[in-house]
Amino acid sequence: MLDIDETIENEISRAVSFIQEALDSEPSYIEVEAGEEEKEPLLLDKDLDELSFHIIKEEETQGKVAAVDGGSATVVKGRSFLIGVHRTGAVIYQQGKRIDQKIIPLKLEIISKANLFQMYVSAYRDLVGEDPSEAPAIEKMLDRLRLFSEWRLAQKLLDELESGDILLIDGSLKASIAPPYNFMLQFTRRAKDKGVHLVGVTKTSTLYWGDKSPLIPAVMKTGERFYPNSKWFCRISDEKLHTTGSSYLGKIYVAKLKASSDFGFRIDVNKFDPVDGDMIFSILSHLSGDPAFLGYPYPLAAVHNISRVTLSEIEDIRYKLQSKAFEKGITTSDWDLLFTDFHEVLNADLNR
Repeated sequence: MLDIDETIENEISRAVSFIQEALDSEPSYIEVEAGEEEKEPLLLDKDLDELSFHIIKEEETQGKVAAVDGGSATVVKGRSFLIGVHRTGAVIYQQGKRIDQKIIPLKLEIISKANLFQMYVSAYRDLVGEDPSEAPAIEKMLDRLRLFSEWRLAQKLLDELESGDILLIDGSLKASIAPPYNFMLQFTRRAKDKGVHLVGVTKTSTLYWGDKSPLIPAVMKTGERFYPNSKWFCRISDEKLHTTGSSYLGKIYVAKLKASSDFGFRIDVNKFDPVDGDMIFSILSHLSGDPAFLGYPYPLAAVHNISRVTLSEIEDIRYKLQSKAFEKGITTSDWDLLFTDFHEVLNADLNR
C-alpha cells in the first residue's frame, strides 16, 4: 500500500476541496475556450435560469442524416519521426435505416522532420486551396491529416445531401488553425445555401464555467435542478459572439438528449442556419435512443465504430512492420535503439 506522507495528504485534501468548489460554485456565467492554438477565447457573461432550458419534444425526420468521423493512431515513434495510420468514414441514415456508407481505407503515414512541412502543405492545400503559414509539431501531424480527411469527406457529403437533410460533424464548428476560418466560413455558408442543417457534436469540451467548473457538467447540474429526469437543450452563446470575423461559426448549446441518459454534449448549430433549435434537438433526441449509446446520436456512434483504429489493427501493423524490418536485415538491437522508450521500462508495471 502506498505510504502517504503528511505533505501528500495535505495536497490530496486540497485537491478534494477544489473539486468540491467546482461542483458547488454558482458563478456569473463566464466561458473560456482554452488551448495552446486558440487565438480568440470565448468570454461571455450570462446567468442560467429556468427559462434558459427548453424541453425537447422528440420527432423523426423524413430526410437523410449523414455523419462523418475518423480515427488515427501512432504505430511506432522514433526520436525524429513517427509512423502512424488514420482512417475516415461516413454513414447516411434515413428513417432509422443505414442507406449508405463510405470508408476511406486505412492509410499509413511516415512523418519526419524532413517531410513534415511539405506533407502538411500538400494536405492543407488539398482542403483549403491555399498554403498554410506553418506546420504543426510531429506529434500533432497525424491528427491534422485525419482532420483534413474528415472535412474533405464532409465536402463530398454536402454535395450529395438535399435541403432538409442533416450533416453531423464529430467536433465543434469553430474555426482555428485547422480547419481555418476561410474554409469554415465557406463551408457553413454553403450548407445554409443548400438548406442542409450542419451540426457539430462535441463529446468533451474545453469550455469551462467560472474559474473551475467544466462547462458541460456545470450546465447539466443546473438543468437537472430545474428539469429533473427530462431531456432539454440550453443555448450558451449569444448573438454578440457571432459578429463578422468571429471564429465561432456555430450557435453553441448544451443538451441532454435522453431523459434517462447520464450524458450531455456541447452541440453547435451552423450560425447561418435560420432553423429553429426545437426542430434540430427534437430530431437529435429521436436519433439518440440506441441503448448502447443512449443520449448520443446513433449515426455518429455508428461512424465512429467503422472508422476508429482498433488496438488489434495497431498491433498487427506493428508486427508486420517489425517482421519486414527484420527480413531487410534490421537487427533487434537496432529496432530497440530506435523505438524503445525507457519511460515504458520504468512504468512497465502500469502497462500490464
